[in-house]
Amino acid sequence: MTNSTAPGPTSGTAQDETAYLLGHSALEHRRLLIQASFLRPWTTRCLRAAGVTQGMSVLDIGSGLGDVAHIAAEIVGPGGRVVGVERDPTAVEMARRRTQSEGYSEYVAFETAALDEFETTERFDALVGRFVLIFQADPAAVLRQLSHFVRPGGVVVMHEMDFEATDVSQPVCPLWNDCYALLAELFKTRGLAPDFGRRLTRTLLDAGLPWPDIDMAGTPGGKPGSTVFHWLGSALLAVAPLLDQAGIELPEGVVIDESLTGRLEHAALAQRSQVQGPILHGAWTRLPL
Repeated sequence: MTNSTAPGPTSGTAQDETAYLLGHSALEHRRLLIQASFLRPWTTRCLRAAGVTQGMSVLDIGSGLGDVAHIAAEIVGPGGRVVGVERDPTAVEMARRRTQSEGYSEYVAFETAALDEFETTERFDALVGRFVLIFQADPAAVLRQLSHFVRPGGVVVMHEMDFEATDVSQPVCPLWNDCYALLAELFKTRGLAPDFGRRLTRTLLDAGLPWPDIDMAGTPGGKPGSTVFHWLGSALLAVAPLLDQAGIELPEGVVIDESLTGRLEHAALAQRSQVQGPILHGAWTRLPL
């Protein structure tokens, strides 16, 4: 089945290794940790608004280093259960170590599996995922398959983002705008939709799920130490080899190295500019009884 909600890779399965654009390097793991800090308050709000609550069992798809699983664990408490599914074995091992150190290991577990290969006889109260559907060749088909692991009356909560905008600083900060635009350009060269957050309603409906509730939030920054500087700097550092492979030329004055985060901050402060990170979209729905 071809899903009309987002373009996807032209070959391979929905879980083809190239589908996760950002890879599984140490730089990407570091970026994920920075991103997790950046997104944690909003993800928590989204899960609670969707109805995730104490005592629930939760399936977290594409769990990465375990950050969303840990948010779910804080919400459901020791009387609940969280299972994270992640294809990268290095990330799974890191997630398990972090879970042990943070005291969640009694009720949080991780499995190493591609999403299209994951199987379980368990039925969960909630299915959650953050920045997972955007990387699927057929997001609706993947979501349809995984929603079978949710009990009747359970909830499905998906968190995605939109970073397609080009006017993302005021007063204009050229370095910020130029760097921000590189991410969208890279995703488009790989057939991925940088505006996927805006496609969540259609994706959930195409998956056969009821109409979702939608929430949105901006991620502005500008003052010294804003996490948004670290988000963009770490993202570009992680994808720098992919930009080169795709033949994407860096704008004049843009150099991607370890100093980029600091230079982005300095440029924004010099312009006294308010800068914008991605627009966050959350969608949730409840399965019929």
